Amino acid sequence: MTVSVTRTGATSAAIEWTPDDDWQEDLARVVDTGNLERALTALSLADRHLAAVDQSDRAAILRSTAYLATELTRRVRLLAVLAHDEGMSWATLAGNLTGDVGARSSARSTYEAGLRQMGRSTSSTDGKKS
Repeated sequence: MTVSVTRTGATSAAIEWTPDDDWQEDLARVVDTGNLERALTALSLADRHLAAVDQSDRAAILRSTAYLATELTRRVRLLAVLAHDEGMSWATLAGNLTGDVGARSSARSTYEAGLRQMGRSTSSTDGKKS
C-alpha cells in the first residue's frame, strides 16, 4: 500500500501519500475539509461523552462521518466488482469482505450494488464463478 499511517507518539500519527496515490485528490480533500479529523473523533467518542460535545460540533461530526462512510461504502462496492470481474470467487470475496467465506450472499449483494453504482446490469451475476 502506498498510503501510510505511522504512529509518531502515544497519541499521534502521520499520514503520507504521493500524488499518484491521490490522483483525484480525495485524500487531500478529506484532510483539508476536516472530514477525516471529525470522523476519527466519532471513533473516539464514548456515548457518555457525546452530551458534552457542542451541538454544532456534533452535527459536523455526524456529517463528516456519514460522508466518509458513504464514500468508503462506494469504494468497497467498486473494489468488489473489480475483484470479482478479475476472477475472485464469491467465497474468497465473501471472506475478504466479512471474514466468512460462507457469506456469499453478502458478497453478491455488495457486487450487485457496485454494478448498479457503475450503471451496469446486475442480470449477469448468476453465471459468475461460485
